[in-house]
Parts: sequence; structure tokens; C-alpha cells
Amino acid sequence: MSNGIKFGIDLSLEAYEADTWERYINFVKTVDENVWDSIWLGDHLGGLPPISPLKNYNVWLLFSIFAELKKKPLLGTAVTDPHRYHPAIHAQMAMTVDHVSNGRFIFGIGAGEAFNLEGYGFNYKKKPISKMVEFIEVLRKLWASGGEKVTHRGEFFELREAILEPSPIQKQIPIWMAANGPKTRKLAGAIADGWLPIPFGAETYKMGLEEIKDSLRKSNRNIEDFSFGYWNWVFIHEDEAELQLYLELKKLSMPIQFAKELKPLGYWKDEKRELYKKLGFEPETLSLLSFSSVDQLDLGIVGEIVKDVPNEFVREATLMGSKEEIIKKLERLIKNGAQHIVLMVDNDVAKDPKNPEPYTYEHVYNILSTEVIPYLKEQY
Repeated sequence: MSNGIKFGIDLSLEAYEADTWERYINFVKTVDENVWDSIWLGDHLGGLPPISPLKNYNVWLLFSIFAELKKKPLLGTAVTDPHRYHPAIHAQMAMTVDHVSNGRFIFGIGAGEAFNLEGYGFNYKKKPISKMVEFIEVLRKLWASGGEKVTHRGEFFELREAILEPSPIQKQIPIWMAANGPKTRKLAGAIADGWLPIPFGAETYKMGLEEIKDSLRKSNRNIEDFSFGYWNWVFIHEDEAELQLYLELKKLSMPIQFAKELKPLGYWKDEKRELYKKLGFEPETLSLLSFSSVDQLDLGIVGEIVKDVPNEFVREATLMGSKEEIIKKLERLIKNGAQHIVLMVDNDVAKDPKNPEPYTYEHVYNILSTEVIPYLKEQY
């Protein structure tokens, strides 16, 4: 990984909140290529009702358009999964984007999310992590084949003298793994080219990064060749009432999205396991593959799980607050090892794109682009 902190913008939120295709693509045109080092999209088919609307474009088609509009930034999935496409189809799509972008593509992958899968009849419950590992193996075999026939007989996928031609422009399209749990972090260090997690705060990120480094060492891999990414929502505001509302939502998300972090963060009591059981889960195995709608969760029980977590801690660990707060939190992440920070603005999209109110999506994006990121790049 080259020296200097890098920043990426994830445009997924703008995609499903923008009213029209024209508004979305016009926003993409405003991305400053001298500020943002990468552009990312979440590969979603569905959403997580009721907090995430079911409105998503096909990202593989969008990347080809982005590659023509923007000639410098890297392009990446944040993230795709091994369930909705056969790896040969995915290998071809990624190779195509790599050509259209002249070698600027990063293949981000995770084990999957039920809201993209359950309602559409995809088979995803059998050994999803093992399936992801084999999926990556097939991708790399095809990308490295040089147009020669490839045969593969595995537990999940089969190729019989299959051909992928042409080869990608990059010698090896980098694969970054989401890896938000101990098992997948170990895998990321063993087989991936980069890490793109959603951690709860800078200290949690540092703990995970050390696990990745340990796995890299044990796998006899060069740490210098590995990219340490970071992905998260960012919410900037000056109104403390608005920030309090956002904090309460983030606190409620903690037991679901960061269940495995409660123990190492020191917010665990034995009775919390019983609360998880009332929800129908075990905290060690709970993930976004476990449920497809927030309506499946009793939010009263969720609130009980985190009632003893101080609001001050949640605020400190979340990318929320004033511009000055955000800068300090990003600085801690950089000092804790983050090399490529990907941000998705969580403020609401303006109703009137020609006259956006303060602290709407457009306003916050402008603060990041003209003040926050230039300052951090100058410092680091």
C-alpha cells in the first residue's frame, strides 16, 4: 500500500434516496477526483426494512458509467457476496469493470446479508464462510488463467474446462474482505488483499487490525502488501437534539451489528445471553445473515441489552458530531492503523437539490470534500 492516507466515498445512500436517475448521476459528476481516492457501492438487491428502503440500482452497470465519468479514483464493491452469482459470472463482471476502468477495480466481498437473499430464494445458509472462501478461489483461478481452460470441483462450485478471456488488466484484482468477526478476520489475513470492516470505534478497529496482522504473520504474508481499509457511516450536525436522536439509533444498532464486540468492549453480563435468546439468537453467531428485517427484532429487548452502555461511549465510538469531532475521530482511526477510510454520508438527501438546507447529505458531503479530508491529507 502506498504512503499517505486515502479516502473513499460510498455513494450507495445517494443511490437509494435520490428520486431520479438523473439526480444520482449528476451527483456522481460532482465527486472531486483530487480529494476522493475511491468510489464505492454496496451491492444490494434488497434492503433492511424499515430503516433501509428497497431501492437499488445494479452496481455492476453503474461502475462502467462511473469509470467513464471519473478517470482517477479506484472503484470498489462495499461489499458483494458469494450467493447471488456463480463465481464465473462474477469473475467476468469484475474483469469487465477492470478493463473499462483501466485497472482501477477492487473486489470487496463479505459472507452476505439476509435482506439481499432470503426473499429472493437464494441458497445462503449452508456454510456461508466456507462458500466465500471457495468463491474467492474460483475467481482467482479464472483471473489468472490467461485464457486457458480451468477445471474446478469443489463443495459449492464446479468448472469443467471453463475459459475466461480476456484476463483482467491488473495482474491480480485485489480482493478486500469485510471480515467483522474473529473467524473472518483470520481468513482475511490468510487469503485476502485488504480488509474493509465496519468496526464500533477506533479501539475496536485497532483490536481487529492486530488480529489481521497476526494472521498475516502466521500465513507468512507480507504486511506491506495488505491494505487496511475502514468503512462507516458519517453524520455531521451542530444541533444537539439531532445528534441525540442519531445517537439513540446507533446505540440500538449495537447489540445487532456489533454483538461480538460487547465482551471485548467491557459491556457484557451473563444475563445478556438470555436476552439474545429471547430474540432468537446466540450473540457469537448473530450477523446480518441471521435476519432480513428489523421488524423481526423486539426493540425493547434490544434496548435492554445496551441500557448500561453510556451514551458518551456510543458518541465517542460513532462517526457523528461536529466537523471538529469528526476530524478527531478520523485522526484516531488513522493513528490506529487505518490506511483507506471509506465514508457514507448518513444525513438526509435534500428535497430541493438546487437549494439544499444545512446539514443535508449535499452539505455534509461538501464539508468532507473541502474541509475535513483536505486537512487530514495534509496532516497524514
